[in-house]
Amino acid sequence: MSNILNSTVLLSTTLKPCSKNWMNIWKQLISAPLGGASWILNSILLVAILSNRRLRSKREYWLMMALAFADFAEGVASFIGAVYRLPYYYSDTGCYDYVTPLYCMVLPHNIIWRWSDTATAFMLTATALDRFIAISHPTFYIVRSAIAMIAFVYGISLFCEFYAWIMPIQLQIAGVKLQAVCGTGGLIDKVYTQVIKYLTGAMSALSVLIYFVVAYKVHRYMRRMTEMTTYGGEKQPKITKRELKFTITSLIKGLCTLILDSSTRIFGVYGLVAEQITGSNPENSGVGSFLFAFNKLNGVLNVFVYAGGQKEVRANT
Repeated sequence: MSNILNSTVLLSTTLKPCSKNWMNIWKQLISAPLGGASWILNSILLVAILSNRRLRSKREYWLMMALAFADFAEGVASFIGAVYRLPYYYSDTGCYDYVTPLYCMVLPHNIIWRWSDTATAFMLTATALDRFIAISHPTFYIVRSAIAMIAFVYGISLFCEFYAWIMPIQLQIAGVKLQAVCGTGGLIDKVYTQVIKYLTGAMSALSVLIYFVVAYKVHRYMRRMTEMTTYGGEKQPKITKRELKFTITSLIKGLCTLILDSSTRIFGVYGLVAEQITGSNPENSGVGSFLFAFNKLNGVLNVFVYAGGQKEVRANT
């Protein structure tokens, strides 16, 4: 009799299979290889510059290294996060595993993500702004301006890293448990998440706008130099050939940012807003966040753009 009762209890407590969200599964399947490629290629770019004293001493390469490091960190987080999350999304019973909020926050990819998510977009803007100063005011372009921009971007990103811990600590104190997949939803404050997504999208788009202005200034500079050489005339502030070549390479990088980063971030934000207004469909939710997976391509192309455009970098990769 007791065996029959025990069997009935076991049957009544049997876990039902988790409903699989294929949008989330495909997002991880895309994020893993793109994150891994960004991780490896940006590490190659960093090693190529850092291993050559002549390259690492040039001021224009400092922001390149700072951007490459941010993309490297984002790639590491994306790869580790996808490898960690995919088994839970695909598992038939993984949705019944629960952990504490602080367990989720100390996972390596979550620690890195809180910093890199902001750093990548802000460094794109900082790099574009650096080129604007170098072309518009070459006389006043100094090393300290690049250092100041890197310190500001990394500092802001570190602040965002610490701020993101507020809600998880509150949830930990309240004794709340979360699904072991440790997704952002329910772990990070929703308002903070929205602000960061909007802000990074805006920063990425701003970098493209700055590059448009830089392209116009480069065109004007080249035309004036041609006129001065042909007809003579008022002297223009001298921009070194090295600076000009690096700026043109940065403009190509700006075009890649427009196609692969700004557009995906902006449409991703649009998707998130649409989901908030219309509600989430269990099978089709996450369209906005799904688009954010594709901006890893911009980081992947770093090594090809800079190595292809800069002969001295190419020689060391």
